[in-house]
Amino acid sequence: MPRTLAFLMFLVVSLSTGLMADALAAEVHRATRLGNPATRFAAPLKTPDDLRRTLLSEALRDDVLTVLRLSEFNGDFEDFRWAAVNAPIRALSIPVGTVLPAMSTRHKGKPRLLRNVLWAGKKPIDAYEFSFISGERRYRVVTPKACSNFWAEEQLPPPKHELALSCEAPTESAKSNLIVSCATLENSGDLPESLAMLSMPMPAGARVKCVSGGPDVSDSTRLTWKFADFLPGEKRTVCATFAPAQPGRVAFKSAAVGERSTAVASQCETRVLDVPAALLEVAGPAGPVKVGGDVVYVVKVLNQNKQPLTHVKIVAGLAEGQRFVGGSGPTSVTSDEGGRVVPGVVTVLNTGEAVEWRIVVKADKAGEARFNVDLEADQFFCPTRKTAVTVQN
Repeated sequence: MPRTLAFLMFLVVSLSTGLMADALAAEVHRATRLGNPATRFAAPLKTPDDLRRTLLSEALRDDVLTVLRLSEFNGDFEDFRWAAVNAPIRALSIPVGTVLPAMSTRHKGKPRLLRNVLWAGKKPIDAYEFSFISGERRYRVVTPKACSNFWAEEQLPPPKHELALSCEAPTESAKSNLIVSCATLENSGDLPESLAMLSMPMPAGARVKCVSGGPDVSDSTRLTWKFADFLPGEKRTVCATFAPAQPGRVAFKSAAVGERSTAVASQCETRVLDVPAALLEVAGPAGPVKVGGDVVYVVKVLNQNKQPLTHVKIVAGLAEGQRFVGGSGPTSVTSDEGGRVVPGVVTVLNTGEAVEWRIVVKADKAGEARFNVDLEADQFFCPTRKTAVTVQN
């Protein structure tokens, strides 16, 4: 036989074989009843827990894996098993006339997979379904209750990498107040982010006083936080406290990006008012105090904010050469083991309200004494501090 003719015959046979394979793959299998003991994958199901036990059965482990691979599941088998334990299972009704993408069965006891199965029974199929992610694909597992003839299929939309970022700061603040600006980063996608980075440039018109979350401060122009293994649904909030330099608007900008997620940005701003009254005032003697005499300090807190302050507390640190004598005010005034003066907490200080404490100390030693007072409240990330200097001679 001439070589050319032999090659043509081979080509015809090959094409015919390919067409037959395609035809078999496209063949629709007609199903009218489920639950035949000879062809069902496992025992019928009554509850979601029955499904979990079936898919996690060690006796059926190899058969389950076979069906998954025949279903073109290319993910991690352990992800499937985790989902079989943890994923929400939903009840599903499959209408008569539906062409199912696949359905497992058994032939001589061995697991098989049929594709393009037309359900031609007399009533809908009662089934269970659950979804999960493995690798960077989303899968759906469907299991008819009557026969456990489950299958897996890829589900759209595919999982995505995505971040969401928000910014929060007071709309207005007195110039004498510290401003707390917070940024919240969320993994709003479906997949873990191996490394997410959040940055907050230093705003014009304010200087940073303290920060949370342990940022990288090697760049003097910005604060940078890094979050490794940032899981879907996880949120991280970081805050920075700034002291405004002058009245006007202070813009707090933040941006974030992941190794797989695109960059996101957020901005909020505070209008700084040139309010003359201070949030915290500490007044001491106008002139020197003789050693052995009493030094009286008046500490005043005024709420200039538009919202109440809660759990307002002051802590006064005595200078070397000073000793606590007593005090009075809206709450009791005592000293702790460290020698600090600690009045009781004011539960709520409403807008425009003020509280005032009178603290008396003894001047035991000559020198320049610095009486430091820190103001704390739920609304402040770090304390506000004022200092009164007294000459003792």
